[in-house]
Amino acid sequence: MIGIVFKKEMLSHLLSQRFAACTALAVVLIIANGMLTSQAYVQKKASYLTQRAVEDNKFHEITYYSALGHDHFSSAGGGFDANPAPRALRPPRPLEVFAQGVEQEVGQAVKVLLFEVPYQTEAIVPFQSGNPYLAIFASFDMVYIFQLVLCLLAILIASETVSGEKEDGTLRLMLTTNVSRAQVLVGKTLAGLTTLAIPTALGFILLTILLLGTENIEVGIGEWVRLALLFALSLLYLLVFYLIGLAISCATHRSATSLIYALFTWALLAIVLPASITALLNEQANMGEKHKQADHKAAQVWKEFDQEATNLARAQGQTRYPPIDMVEQLLPPPPGRGTITRWGGTGAYFGGEQRPAIYLSNVVDSPALAEFQDIVRTGERLRLKYVQPAWNARAPLIEDFPRRIQRWNDYLQRLLPAGAYAQAASAFAGTSRREYYDFIDQVRAYRGQIITFLEERDAFSSREWFNDDPGWRADLRDLPRFKERGWTVARSLSHSLPDLTSLLLYAVVLFVLANRLFARYAAQ
Repeated sequence: MIGIVFKKEMLSHLLSQRFAACTALAVVLIIANGMLTSQAYVQKKASYLTQRAVEDNKFHEITYYSALGHDHFSSAGGGFDANPAPRALRPPRPLEVFAQGVEQEVGQAVKVLLFEVPYQTEAIVPFQSGNPYLAIFASFDMVYIFQLVLCLLAILIASETVSGEKEDGTLRLMLTTNVSRAQVLVGKTLAGLTTLAIPTALGFILLTILLLGTENIEVGIGEWVRLALLFALSLLYLLVFYLIGLAISCATHRSATSLIYALFTWALLAIVLPASITALLNEQANMGEKHKQADHKAAQVWKEFDQEATNLARAQGQTRYPPIDMVEQLLPPPPGRGTITRWGGTGAYFGGEQRPAIYLSNVVDSPALAEFQDIVRTGERLRLKYVQPAWNARAPLIEDFPRRIQRWNDYLQRLLPAGAYAQAASAFAGTSRREYYDFIDQVRAYRGQIITFLEERDAFSSREWFNDDPGWRADLRDLPRFKERGWTVARSLSHSLPDLTSLLLYAVVLFVLANRLFARYAAQ
């Protein structure tokens, strides 16, 4: 009897105008969005490959160690070509066409500086497109379309599946046969799930074709496994909304009433509550004020450094740190470059152009020069020790607080089917916020590798820290290169388990609820 109910419901769903309209709308949106977001991916990947080549060559071009400590200037084009400090790059995710996650909010590059703790990304180049429709679809992805359009289809086709038969009397006739109530519900659920699998599969097939046709795309076995998980997750999410509609249909006796309740429930669970949770939590963030407070606290720490460094210089008979007066006495300005205009931590500027910490070409070593090197060497090591205290003063406000807000958002979104689906989908696609945080942690570990590299070569005590005279140029070709360790499929699946559990619990509870409501009708 399950097969008979299945065939009847399946045919009814496929021939309905709702199925045709929602499927057509979903397909159009998926194609349009897929074409536009694939263009964005092509530009991001091209920018990434270009900058990666720049970073690979950068270590052949840097000729003094202190260049790793500061990042004073940028290229005219807005990129990072002329910046001496290395960048840790995060490649774009191939499956962000399916689930963008945080990719629209974060950049792909992190400056790795000796005297700063990395904590945020920035775009390699500002995204620009001549396509006026890209801005409209920029925040859309397949997950968003499924969240709104296909889940609407799911709840609509289920809302009349029982109440409609109650209204026209066919349900009472069906229950006079040998079919049980459980068989009826199982048949209807299987029919609904199979019906929803058709537009779901169609959407995945179309997006996969677009994905494979995208320039510079790399799709390996891991991506195919993630796609399979995304497909199964999408079906589970749609099943939840189908069961919501089925429970509503079992609780009502008229199809019009079921339809009204279904539309209200869909709007509440798929639109209003998820957006309200995010908006309310973002309202509490007030990050502009938090950044001001964090910068003030960090400034207090650096004032302590300035005082200690000044005491260091005075102990050597100088009036301030860095001991600029010694540089002016030792070093005449290069021809055509004017005088030293300012000091950038470990960089002396001549006429607005950056040189190594001291421009020493054609200057003979002297006791005064050795004294200057000793002062700056000790001072820069001291500066390195103050980096972590300064960050500890800032981190609670500009990192710990927003991450705590985000964790609360994750917990609350997990209570809703749409939120749980979006979070699990981003985990499968490699675009989750937690994976982004893991990338930042990897960059910090990479900064530690750079510091270890310098300490092993006694770089802070070497002349190569100060200048790049012929014969005294730093060799950074052996400096460790950064490469992100992406999450495995198993780790992504483990991260998404709470969200999957939430959806599974929804499905089980809703089916049990629908069965109880259906039993009450049969007992009348």
